[in-house]
Amino acid sequence: MEYFLKKDYLTVISFIVWFRMIANYNHKSETRIIGKIRFLSLFFLVSLFFLHAETFTYDHALAECDKLDLHPQIPESDGRTHTLNKKGAVTALFDYAIQAFIEFSAWKEVLEIGGTYGDVMLAALKQNKETKYTLNDIEPRHLFIAAKKLQKKIQNKELSEDSIKQVNFLQGDITKPEDFKDMGHYDAILVGRVLHFLNPKEMKIAIQNIYNLLKPGGRVFVVAITPYVKRYEKFIPIYKKRVEDGIENPGYVESLLEYVNSDVTTPEQIKNISPEPFFFLDDNVLEKFFESQGFKVIECKMMPLAYNAGKSISWTLDGRENVILIAEKPIDQKQNDADKNLVDLCNTFFAFLKDKFQNLFK
Repeated sequence: MEYFLKKDYLTVISFIVWFRMIANYNHKSETRIIGKIRFLSLFFLVSLFFLHAETFTYDHALAECDKLDLHPQIPESDGRTHTLNKKGAVTALFDYAIQAFIEFSAWKEVLEIGGTYGDVMLAALKQNKETKYTLNDIEPRHLFIAAKKLQKKIQNKELSEDSIKQVNFLQGDITKPEDFKDMGHYDAILVGRVLHFLNPKEMKIAIQNIYNLLKPGGRVFVVAITPYVKRYEKFIPIYKKRVEDGIENPGYVESLLEYVNSDVTTPEQIKNISPEPFFFLDDNVLEKFFESQGFKVIECKMMPLAYNAGKSISWTLDGRENVILIAEKPIDQKQNDADKNLVDLCNTFFAFLKDKFQNLFK
């Protein structure tokens, strides 16, 4: 908690100082020094307001984990581990889209949005020693725990110490472009179980940001929850009626709590459900969102859960619990043509040199 309060205290103090100055403001009596203090306090306040993102090195994240004495949550019986900010749960069993991302990530520079405790990151590092991996989450404590898990893998000789050089930790919100403005561009981005926590407006902004963060030809891999889950099956008839009525975003709800199936959800599990809005997604809605932002959709379909062989009593319904999407940022055709022309020119030049070289020995 100490980590978050430091910035909050500074923000409150800045507000008090600035508004106190405004209350006591007298243009005629204001000295040059007071004017400078007023300006600096306002500048500091604005800086704090916009300062959301923060990057961490491995050593920094590890130190914060030890300082806050953080540990992963205990997994439930189906293998899911709850997040610290009530934004769902994670599992070390990977579904189709995540496995495709790991395979695609080899030798590439990649970003995982909402990576929580770093399980996918660890699998990608184990697969390839040249992959450059940026792990992002809106909750910095998740990143600190991920660094601790990486340390344990290194200590157990499951990963080499060089793995540290492959990773970067970024606390930031994908709906805020300023959080990612200095992070460069990536060959692949994984968005695992994140988009359903956004409202339609936020999701559009997030997808725009993802598009801008990808290199031309780069790919995004998405996993999200559909309405077809046991825990919230009360919502399915409402969702189907909205689809029939042509509602634009039929899976959006103001709160999950009114749709909870208490027969398969314990009181303790209900405590971990966020009261905030939620966006159940299906293949049609998800594909339209990405196509509207310029993506070329390669694959988009509803699939069963990966964890516990799909036999979770709280979630498994009919094999349509997840929706996955794989899409590509198109290569600019003009740039592509220019690159092709350059390659053709080089090939012609080398063919000319080869011909001349061969003639010398005739």
